[in-house]
Amino acid sequence: MKYSDCFGKKSSRIVLGTAYFGDGIAEVDAFLMMDSFCALGGTHIDTARLYADGKAEEIVGRWRKSRKADNILISSKGAYYDPNMGERPRLSESDVRQDLEKSLRALDTECIDFYWLHRDDETKPVGEIIELLNKLVIEGKIKKFGASNWRAKRISEANVYAQKAGLMGFSASQIRFNPAASCGDERLGLVNMDEAEFAFYKQRNMPVVAYSSQAKGFFSKMAELGESALSEKARKRYLTEENLIRLEIMKKLSQKYGTSVAAIICGAFCSFCEPEVFPVIGGSNVHQIEDSMGGANVTIEKRELEDMFQMKL
Repeated sequence: MKYSDCFGKKSSRIVLGTAYFGDGIAEVDAFLMMDSFCALGGTHIDTARLYADGKAEEIVGRWRKSRKADNILISSKGAYYDPNMGERPRLSESDVRQDLEKSLRALDTECIDFYWLHRDDETKPVGEIIELLNKLVIEGKIKKFGASNWRAKRISEANVYAQKAGLMGFSASQIRFNPAASCGDERLGLVNMDEAEFAFYKQRNMPVVAYSSQAKGFFSKMAELGESALSEKARKRYLTEENLIRLEIMKKLSQKYGTSVAAIICGAFCSFCEPEVFPVIGGSNVHQIEDSMGGANVTIEKRELEDMFQMKL
């Protein structure tokens, strides 16, 4: 496993996501998945106030307490849009504090290692947001913070403000990043990695946490079971000639490195150096976690990465 200290605490380059803990994945199974992840060298678990209406955070909190896993980095997210009010942005101080206090209680902790703002509100001045987050650091409620689903331009503006004001800025970004060419998404506020966004992260050498890193399992399912294994949503979003070409590239890499397509994707992300990229993995059982973790020590050549992602790195 490769590691980094960019989050202020030792983080494995592969991150375990918890989006379905408490919503499709029972607590006993979630415990087994976290146990397996850590046994294989994982040290970073990512959750959010939104997931299963807070149940995911509660499960993670109970697991960490029962395992006495204080060395595991826990990141969580707040300030998600309000879906009951036309997806109203929720980045006021009261909104952020409300979510954070709930997260602290659910995780049974006084301080969260790394805190993400789950969405942006581009009508709000970045200075207000940076000032608030620094207050929360001073109050000892969070240690460091990052931006989830923020565009590079806004992150840059926020960090310029922070630097001029002598404050802490965003330390990392979490956006949707996978090897697939997507046909789009109907949800508001999601940010996808593209060459323009990547150029910003490369220039600043800012760490990126890649959610939906496996493209909802599109490549793995196609490689193992074919089109019949895909959900309707996956077919609509990812089943294109371009992605089938990328799948063939991954199959060849899978043969070359002697591992699964899922592991190849994880290994590819872990092979990024400037910036460091941290794939978020998920699954419904321990086997899927173990399969993805098989890529932890795979190092893929730069030209192979460029072929996979169809990007100049």
